[in-house]
Amino acid sequence: MEAFEQLLELQVLDTEIAQLEYKAGHLPEAAALTEARRVTAALEVDLARIEAEYGKLAAVIGANEAAVADIRRKLDRLNAQMKTVIAPREAEALQHEMANFGEKISLLEDESLAALERSEELDATLTRLGAEIVVATVDVDAAGRTLAEVLDRVRSALSAATERRAATAAGIDGQWVAQYERRRTARGGVAIASLVRATCGGCHIDLSTSEVEAVKREEPTQRECPNCARWLVL
Repeated sequence: MEAFEQLLELQVLDTEIAQLEYKAGHLPEAAALTEARRVTAALEVDLARIEAEYGKLAAVIGANEAAVADIRRKLDRLNAQMKTVIAPREAEALQHEMANFGEKISLLEDESLAALERSEELDATLTRLGAEIVVATVDVDAAGRTLAEVLDRVRSALSAATERRAATAAGIDGQWVAQYERRRTARGGVAIASLVRATCGGCHIDLSTSEVEAVKREEPTQRECPNCARWLVL
């Protein structure tokens, strides 16, 4: 096998390795796992927000209950005081104070009722979010397992291609390999390609008849594409 044919085999392996490396970094399964994690995280944020609101409502209800209990104790004292009052003006003042306390109780109880109704709404939301998070977590686990399986296959293929590449490179003269590597770096990863009919396999541009004939007249180690300067194998 001529050196350029060996280099072309090396190029095929390098292209395969590059494709596998790209594939490993751009797997749709990885995107699916990212999306599953995003969904789970968004649900957990919603759950935390709802739980925080639920907690605030519970605090409001608790504070209002304590305030109402305190006001009722004051009303009890005022009622007891009313029984001992004789002066009309003093009785009127007590009645006014008791009416104010009654209004405060009414406002507090209305606020507590609204908070309780909202809490009942949140109960349903919390139940729904909890169920959705369970499902989303299962999806994350499944996506993670699928990605691991696909990655294992890709990495196995990459390892095999890398081993074949090392074996192939070992059978080629080191000077040619060094030139190949320099050209490959300078030409976007492709140093050598086949000339298929009149088309360069490196730049995929059709050569004219005269260009093809000129390439054929060159020594095998001097054949280059006139467009991309990559080595050509006929």
